[in-house]
Amino acid sequence: MLRTKKLLLWPVTILLGTALVFGGCAAAKKPMPDQQTPATPNNMVTNDNANKNYPMDVVDKAVKEANKVEGVKGSTAVIAGRNLYLGLDLNANLENNRSAQVEENVKSRVKSIFPNYTVMVTSDIDTVTRIKRVGQGIEQGKPLSSFAEEIEEIANRLSPRTQ
Repeated sequence: MLRTKKLLLWPVTILLGTALVFGGCAAAKKPMPDQQTPATPNNMVTNDNANKNYPMDVVDKAVKEANKVEGVKGSTAVIAGRNLYLGLDLNANLENNRSAQVEENVKSRVKSIFPNYTVMVTSDIDTVTRIKRVGQGIEQGKPLSSFAEEIEEIANRLSPRTQ
C-alpha cells in the first residue's frame, strides 16, 4: 500500500509542480492606458489661421500709395492693432532735409486713405529692415504675436512721429 501511495504521489506532484511553474511565471496582465491620438500627426505645427484676420489689403494699398510719392524708391508696411508702420527706401540722391519732407508727405497721404490707423513712417535703414523682417514673417504665415518684441522696438523708435 505504501508503494501504491508513492506511485500516485509522484505523478500528482509532477503535475502540480508543472502547473505552478507555467501558471506562476506568466507576466501579470495590466490594463493598457488609453492613448490619445495627437491632433497633429508627428508633432508638426500647423498654422492655418495664424494671420487669417490680418488686413493684407490695407498693407498693399498703403505700400502702393507710399510708392507714388516722389523720392520713394520702395516701401514696406506692417500693421499691428490700429498702428500702421511704413518703412521707406528713399532715392539715394535725396538730401537729408528732403527725406523728412518725403516721410511727412507719405504719412499724410496714407493717413488720408486710412484715417482709423495711426500711421508711423520712417526711412531709417535699421528700422526699415525690422519692418521688412516682420512683413516677410507674416507673409510666410507666422503669427503676428511672434513678432511682439520686434514691433515694440519699431514702435519705440517711431513713437515721436505719429499722426
